[in-house]
This record gives sequence, C-alpha cells and structure tokens, in this order.
Amino acid sequence: MQIGEDSHGADVSLSVCKFCGDIWLRYFIEEPHYSRSGRWWRVKISVEDKPSVSTTTARTFVERSAAGFAGGSFFNSQGHAVTAPIRVR
Repeated sequence: MQIGEDSHGADVSLSVCKFCGDIWLRYFIEEPHYSRSGRWWRVKISVEDKPSVSTTTARTFVERSAAGFAGGSFFNSQGHAVTAPIRVR
C-alpha cells in the first residue's frame, strides 16, 4: 500500500507478508542527481501502529525500531540486517 512521499523526498509504503501476515514499513530514498544514492529501510510494525503510519511519521518509526533491514546502491547491498540505533541518511 503506497502512502506517499515525505518532506525529505522519501517514498513511504506498507506491505503485508503473504506467508506470516507481518506488516512492513518501507522507507525509500533516491536522489536522481547523485549516482548510487538509492537506499531503503524496512521495519516491522504492529497492527496497532498501522493507522499511525504516515508520510510525517514514517522516518520516526524506522529510527525508533529495534531491528530491520537496509539496502540499496548507497549501501552497496541488496539488503542486510540492521539493529538500533537505525539512522536514516
């Protein structure tokens, strides 16, 4: 489910795992004028938090998460595990 673009130019979306039903928040940034700038973070959120996720709160959800995944050309990675503190940059 596409939520939209935040004030930092990040694309914010939610997805549900078809196998386990977990809800994942994806925060994706790409600066087209810079090569190798694509980067994303995925963190699990609770069903209770789902209504609170918006373009203004997504970055905070990512940075306050205990664990998740990050990847993209910026990190030279298709995805790797990350743990707190998670810093969106």
